[in-house]
Amino acid sequence: MQDVRTFIKKLEKETPKEIVRYREEADPYYEITAIVKKFDLAGKRPLIIFENVKCYHYPVVCNMEATISRLSVALGVPADKVEERYREIENGVLNGTINYPPKEVTPGESPVKEVIISREEVDLYKFPVITHHVGETPYITRGIGVVRDPEKGYLHAAIYRLMVKSKNHMVTHITPGRHLWYIYKKAEAMEQPLPIAFIVGNHPLWSMGAQSRIAHPPTEYDVIGGLLGESLEVVRCENSDLLVPARAEMVIEGELRPHSLEQEGPWSDFTRYSQIAQRHSVFVTGISHRQDMIFHDAGAWVRYGLEFTRIPQETYMLRELQKDIPSIKDFRFAFNPGFMYGIISMKKTHLGEPKQAILSAFANELYLKYVIVVDDDVDIKNKSEVFWSIATRAQAERDFLIIPGSIGTDLDLSAKEEAVVTKVGIDATAKPFCHNMPPIGRVSEEHIEKNDISKYLAKLG
Repeated sequence: MQDVRTFIKKLEKETPKEIVRYREEADPYYEITAIVKKFDLAGKRPLIIFENVKCYHYPVVCNMEATISRLSVALGVPADKVEERYREIENGVLNGTINYPPKEVTPGESPVKEVIISREEVDLYKFPVITHHVGETPYITRGIGVVRDPEKGYLHAAIYRLMVKSKNHMVTHITPGRHLWYIYKKAEAMEQPLPIAFIVGNHPLWSMGAQSRIAHPPTEYDVIGGLLGESLEVVRCENSDLLVPARAEMVIEGELRPHSLEQEGPWSDFTRYSQIAQRHSVFVTGISHRQDMIFHDAGAWVRYGLEFTRIPQETYMLRELQKDIPSIKDFRFAFNPGFMYGIISMKKTHLGEPKQAILSAFANELYLKYVIVVDDDVDIKNKSEVFWSIATRAQAERDFLIIPGSIGTDLDLSAKEEAVVTKVGIDATAKPFCHNMPPIGRVSEEHIEKNDISKYLAKLG
């Protein structure tokens, strides 16, 4: 069965240059994040295992799922096929052609049950929780949170950050308008606490599958099984009926109580601002972990975005957009890692389709703040081509759509009111259609192939 440990062994075997065992002492207070950031600034994002963490005997692993090449190793496909393979699997789970439902096992078969800590004995400070940025507090950054819908009974999983406030008390950020928010509101309306379990120490494909946006049922566990090519082994929690991966490194059990909000932060999310806001309290009811646990942390925000979360989000968006407008060819988040910019590629068949696509995108992703629609002759992975399309195919008074008073991310500090933002759509398609435009200058492929410049390239290094 696959877990963090099997993945590390696989990475060491297949791509040993992508892993660093950092043996010098590293302080979880600022220093681990600084080291991860220093690698990132040098253009490197290896998986880093900090083997000598100051004041703790547990190692810390960072950058577990930071690159496409790492997800390539996890999925067992070439790097340029990762997105395609993910889409195939998620769509297969939805249509029933790929079926690896979670498999419940006993506590005796579950490494995560090697150490069980009761509510009375919980002390989060015994674990190497990282303080990432100057002036901030300790945060767990790679917890997969699992809840059960109190009405329909299905499980839901996604990734959350956790501010450690005391030895048995945390605060998390539940995004308004997302799945957990609605589940929590159901429990709150019933005046009931909502049990939640946070999984720390996750295989990259667990993290990737947990970011799926599928409608339930099936669940994110089914997507994880599809990605793994085997059923995810799960075990029942000690204090609730929640099911968690049996081979996780650590599980923190807790509850979200109704009407319980308190200050969270400061914390620097993808916006890079160290924000403080009122968020949801988590009261810890127990912990279980492996005897020789590996603590899993993000380390630092990488400059090029989080591939493991981008790919599932784009898969969901493309599927939903194509339901509304079949002429849409592709969708991609762009320019920063926070899902605030979206690019849509389409083969336009009607003059009104681009604006319809813009409205559909905003309806399906509340984080989106800007959406640009281009023709399918534009490479949406190439920023310069997207900006070229805006510059040469759009006029602001005709092609810009401004929508004030829309629901957006509550992390957007430019909003006058929390989570209420103005959204902008840009129709950067050719007017009226591509075939009406002059041809684009094209370099002769024949003459490119004819001339060998390798010796000149070698001189340039």
